[in-house]
Amino acid sequence: MKSARNLSVFAGGFIAGIVALAFNFLIRLGGLAAFPPEAGLSAFLRVVPASIEEPMVQQLGDVAGELGLLIAILLAAAVYGVLAVAFDRLLSRRLLSRTGSVFESTLAFSLVPWLMFGLVLFPLVGDSWFGVSSDVASSSNVWLLPLTLLLVQAVFALVFSSRYSPLVSSLPALRSMVPPQAGRSRREFIEKGTVAALGLILGVIGLSSLVLASSSEIQPKGGSAPVDLQDAPAIFSDQRLEALVGSEVTPSASFYRVAIDFVDPNVDASSWSLKVGGLVNTPKSYTLEQVQGLPQATQYTTLECVSNVVNGNLISNAKWTGFRISDLLQDVGGLQSGAAYVVFYSVDGYSVAVPVAKAMMQDSMLAYNMNDLPLPVSHGYPLRGLIPGLYGMMSAKWVKEVQVVGADYEGYWQTRGWTNQATINTETFITTPAYGSQVSLSGNNNAPLVAGYAFAGDRGVTKVELSFDGGKSWQEAELKNPISNITWALWAYEWHPQKGDYTIWARATDGTGQTQTPNVTQTFPNGATGYPEVSVTVVD
Repeated sequence: MKSARNLSVFAGGFIAGIVALAFNFLIRLGGLAAFPPEAGLSAFLRVVPASIEEPMVQQLGDVAGELGLLIAILLAAAVYGVLAVAFDRLLSRRLLSRTGSVFESTLAFSLVPWLMFGLVLFPLVGDSWFGVSSDVASSSNVWLLPLTLLLVQAVFALVFSSRYSPLVSSLPALRSMVPPQAGRSRREFIEKGTVAALGLILGVIGLSSLVLASSSEIQPKGGSAPVDLQDAPAIFSDQRLEALVGSEVTPSASFYRVAIDFVDPNVDASSWSLKVGGLVNTPKSYTLEQVQGLPQATQYTTLECVSNVVNGNLISNAKWTGFRISDLLQDVGGLQSGAAYVVFYSVDGYSVAVPVAKAMMQDSMLAYNMNDLPLPVSHGYPLRGLIPGLYGMMSAKWVKEVQVVGADYEGYWQTRGWTNQATINTETFITTPAYGSQVSLSGNNNAPLVAGYAFAGDRGVTKVELSFDGGKSWQEAELKNPISNITWALWAYEWHPQKGDYTIWARATDGTGQTQTPNVTQTFPNGATGYPEVSVTVVD
């Protein structure tokens, strides 16, 4: 009977914990509270070697983060269940005899998880007491975080008391310890109503903030460069390539996204500032309006994630507007002697550094617009870095500080084993035909098209070749002039095959004359290499 009771109490605490965590997550989305499972999972991922994490991410894809967070939530709910059993076994009789109210007892017990999460878990994972140094904290809400965390535990108490009450009423020994008190029902109604009202208010505020943040992501596509086919090979006017040519500039909503956060930081532009310091002659702090007043630069830049597999989709191209990093560093009086790296710090705790020479290049910039509109939240609003020639992890989002330092600096991913050089490998991507598809000869006038894009960072692409016989022979595709020297280049080839099964290979040659390597390597730690392969069946 005792074990059955413990299990029942644990289940009650677990369920109450799930409800409390759901409420906690809602107000976290609104920027009103830190979320313990998120903090715990982030800390865990910081100590897991990337050589272990990356294969799991490649296997699970976008589900990996959600699965990890779900597991963290279930573990946190289990902690609530254990605390409920401890309360039942160690504290319930004493509290019941003193307060005479199950709700008051469990409300008092809400202080236990409040103190545990606030004074133990958050400091343990590096977010300081009550999460006041987490990425959700800001100067305007830091005082609120301990209070919202307490309200979360009150929600737990409210739900748990309703689960716990039948247990009390079923045991005469405990029921007899609850003295009758006039007005207790009314008082409990007021207490529960107060907690529920406060929870509802915060929940509505959190949901409203989430809706506003989400609505800011729904923007017109905008920013598409006029598709100039006047000087392009005639093949790019073929209607079968309309989708490829039309996607030369990626709409903001379709641009790939990779971040260390489970929920994107929602930065208040009115209180945001960019601090520039370190080995500069005149350290400064800028408001958003002031950085937008720096000499403006606009360019098209292709970004690719270092985790992109061969022929993967973690690559996109957009139009960016902002200012050159060299102009920013000139505005702070230039660099002092010994300057070696420029370090970018983000509001979510991310950091990364690039060599001074790379930061000072003409195309390296900090952007506040994407495709002619303010940066979407998911792409770094209000300011993000763009370092052409290097994988996307070197282009920090949600930048809040720039520091010039005199020694090598390893950022968030580099401390976990990823490359600190991050030079983009020469790559080719086959988008047409699709892998495993049937290619119809009659439907293509006996001349189906093979097409895609190639990318070599800031080295440019001079040639793309295709092989249909396992590399024994190579056929040169036609290239469309890229929008800029730091964007991908579209290519296409008119194919005249016979019926049968084929595996198509592709390779590119960059602007230095180096041809893409056939050697197959995984994404960790320097980015994937190898030829893309697409198997198709040619039919009548």
